[in-house]
Amino acid sequence: MKAMNESERLNLEECSFEKALAQLEEVVQALEDGELTLDEAIEHYRTGMQLAKVCRDKLTLAEQKVEKVLSGEEGLTWEAFEVEEE
Repeated sequence: MKAMNESERLNLEECSFEKALAQLEEVVQALEDGELTLDEAIEHYRTGMQLAKVCRDKLTLAEQKVEKVLSGEEGLTWEAFEVEEE
């Protein structure tokens, strides 16, 4: 996988979670293979960190959108879905 150019970096926010995750997996694989030069590895690491941030931001946004419908006396109401952390 080659390093991302500036226009590709600008499109990160617009790509889907699945696409960002797939690209991140490619970056990790390239780093794990150990065949990159130092400069290439640094650029891949930078790209991976950007992709990880995009994935994290998209997951946070999705978590905030998850809602459950409750049936109450006044009809249907929307309530934020709370996740129990272990």
